[in-house]
Amino acid sequence: MGELVLLALVGFFVIGPERLPGAIRSLAGVVKQLKGHAASLREQVDTAADLAEVRRQLDELREPLAEIRSADPRRAVREAFREVPPAAPRTRV
Repeated sequence: MGELVLLALVGFFVIGPERLPGAIRSLAGVVKQLKGHAASLREQVDTAADLAEVRRQLDELREPLAEIRSADPRRAVREAFREVPPAAPRTRV
């Protein structure tokens, strides 16, 4: 609190009593703009972090997706039929 009083006194003597309210309004406007920029920057950083997480998840899915894309259903069916044992000969009773 003492620092604010000291700043007010210095401003009063340096800027002058006539221009001090305008200077305070200008300073408040600058502070408001800086807060807006900080909020915008924080939002961009959060968005970038979210995008990094999405990219990491996509990288984890690339290998299984590549396996699915390279799958040949006809070959899988042929291999499945090769595994089936041949039918036993029919006997008449």
